[in-house]
Parts: sequence; structure tokens; C-alpha cells
Amino acid sequence: MKILFLSITVPFPATDGGRIRVLNLLTQVSKTDQITFLGLETAPTDQEGIAYLESLGIACHLVENQASPPKISLGTITKSLIQRKPITVARYDISSYRRELGQLIQLQNFDLIHYEMFHTAQFFAEVDLPKVLSTQNIDSYIWARLSEEAENPAKKIVYLSQKRAFRRYEKLISPKFSITTCVSEIDRNWLRKSCPDLQTDVIPNGVDLDLYQPSHDEIIPDTLLYTGSMDWFPNEDAVIYCVNEILPVIRLKCPNVRFLIVGQHPTGNVRKLSDLPNIEVTGRVEDVKPYIAQAGVYVVPLRIGGGTRLKILEALAMQKAIVSTTVGAEGLNLVDRQEIVLADRPNQFADSVIELLSDSERRQKLGLKGRERVEQDYGWPSIGHKLRQVYQNLLQPKAQQAND
Repeated sequence: MKILFLSITVPFPATDGGRIRVLNLLTQVSKTDQITFLGLETAPTDQEGIAYLESLGIACHLVENQASPPKISLGTITKSLIQRKPITVARYDISSYRRELGQLIQLQNFDLIHYEMFHTAQFFAEVDLPKVLSTQNIDSYIWARLSEEAENPAKKIVYLSQKRAFRRYEKLISPKFSITTCVSEIDRNWLRKSCPDLQTDVIPNGVDLDLYQPSHDEIIPDTLLYTGSMDWFPNEDAVIYCVNEILPVIRLKCPNVRFLIVGQHPTGNVRKLSDLPNIEVTGRVEDVKPYIAQAGVYVVPLRIGGGTRLKILEALAMQKAIVSTTVGAEGLNLVDRQEIVLADRPNQFADSVIELLSDSERRQKLGLKGRERVEQDYGWPSIGHKLRQVYQNLLQPKAQQAND
């Protein structure tokens, strides 16, 4: 197959969940098929990333832009209102990207076009080729949750307006595609509420089981860990919630507990947390695995989110005991108290952490079960195979027509 793969970001270095997913899907599919990648320059490391993709045998085209995501300007807001697009989609409406896409389609004979996320869906090409819209989360679902959690009336209005904008956009754009893939049944069901006749499939998130192995490094007692891109509001909210409402309860029984917050681009509110005793905010690290290895308990106190959390799959692969909210673990279908511990109220979450910190045997059992589960369901080779099956199913009617 000759596949044209559209993405706003270059997925290497794989510094966040979205890039990790895209890089692994590209890696798997490029083993058997010919991929042409079209990306937008949004980071200083993008040239390095393109070189890495080319080393996998992927033909790459990078649309030049400033080495940072496009800013939201008055022009962006105006464009979003006129074109009835969400602001976070309209900011990526780059005319040079659209031109490059048109030229590639004219010059090459592709079998299929893969659009990664709703940001690229706006470049929908009116050509007679199967088109896959691949989602990493359903944005209207996230904005709906943000509006539910917001206490500030002004923020609630903004979040509701973006929820409606994305809902309208998802309903308008999704039916144009041959199929839309989601990372979980929860996301698929939410999307189907507004698009009941939509052709969909589930391509879950995964983990590199060779890279994320159980570690023999010594665990540092009473250490809790949270990882993620700390400029993503759901992550910011999660760590602030943990520090303000969960950690004080834990410290009544475990006064020396240490909380590590690991991830790139911490906001000012997150950085301030490091002023508090036994809380460390690292910022970006070269390798997250040593931090996961030393953690006594991996915590996921998310209250807002969509999609599924790669961070949980990585911690499971390293045999870590995990305490998560239901929101944090949704879409992964993990068995509570066997593969993960689920807790939604602050006191319940704190008690679950205390119990695990004081019981190494319980931590070990959870970790072993978690590793077994990701080995069974969440390896990237099997997920890449499933995506390739989606491609092949779309191409079968055309192949049949050619034979008739």
C-alpha cells in the first residue's frame, strides 16, 4: 500500500502521548507499506525528527513554519467564527500545508490518505481515495468535562462554547471520511451520539514492551510519581488537585511521602508546587523510565480527560502499582484491585495509596498482573496490525472493482 499520512506535529522526539502514539503507528505500518509523511514545523527538533522518520524508510515532507505551534491571534479567532471551526483547529489552518498536500496528491498515486486528528481533517481532499480520520481523543468530550469541573462562571462559558464548537465540527467533518478510528469504546460511543451512522473502529493506545521493562533498580520508599506534559490543563489540574486534597491526607499516615511531578513545560502554577516540602517538579527529562522505576506508587488523579492514558500503560509495563481515578483509567478496561486500584474521592484515593505504600507484596501482585495485561492487549505490533487491517478493508472494494 502507498499511504499518505498527514500530521500537524512531527512525532519524534516522542515527548508526549500523541507523538508516542503516532511514532509507534508509523513504525509498525512502515515495516510493510510505503508511507509518505506530511508534517508541519512546530518545534526546534523537527528536522531531527524528520531525519529519524526517514531512517525508517518513510518519505517525509515538512511544511516550513515558525519552530513553535501557531499562535492564536485575532485573525485566528475571526477565521474560526467565519469558517465555524474550533479555535484550536483554526490556528493550524496553514495555506502552505494545504498547497503541499495538493501537490503530493497530484504527483503521486496514493492508495489511501490517513488524517491524524481533527486538526488535519480541515485539509480534507476531494479526491477518489479512501480516507481515514484517526482520533487520539474526542475534543468535545474533553471540553464538556472541563465545563463540568469549572467553578469560575466565565471559564464555564468559554469551555461550553468550545464544547459546542467541537461538537458541531465533529458532526460536520467526520461523515466525510471513509472511517473514523477512536482509541476507546467510550470515545467511539460519544462520537456516535452526534454521528450515529458513522463508520468507526477502535485502534487502542499501546506501549513498547521492549522499552518499558520491569526494573531491578531499588524503589525509593514513600515516593509517588505523576508523569505527563504539564502544559496540558488536565495534567495541571490533576497534580494541583493531588497536592491540595489528596497529599495532606496521605501525610497524616506517611509524613515523609515524596511527590515527583515529571514532564515537559510545567506551567507557573505547577512550578509553584515545588516550593512545598517534599514535592519535586522536574520539567522535561531525557528518560522517564528511571523515575517510574523508583516510584513506590504511580498515581493518576485525573479529573478531566478523553482518549486513554499512555502513561498508565507505561507504568503497567514496568510492573508498577497504580492508583487512578476512574477518569484516568477509562477506556483501558482494567480490572479494579487486580491490575489497578481505582479511587475517585480524595480520602478514598489517599487511603488506597497508604495501603500500597505499606504493603510491598500487594504492590508486587498488582504490578505482575498489570504487566500480564499489557502483554496480552497493548503491544504496538498487534495495534499496528489492526490499523493495517482497517486500511486493507477500505481498499478491498477498489481491488474488487479492478478485478471485475
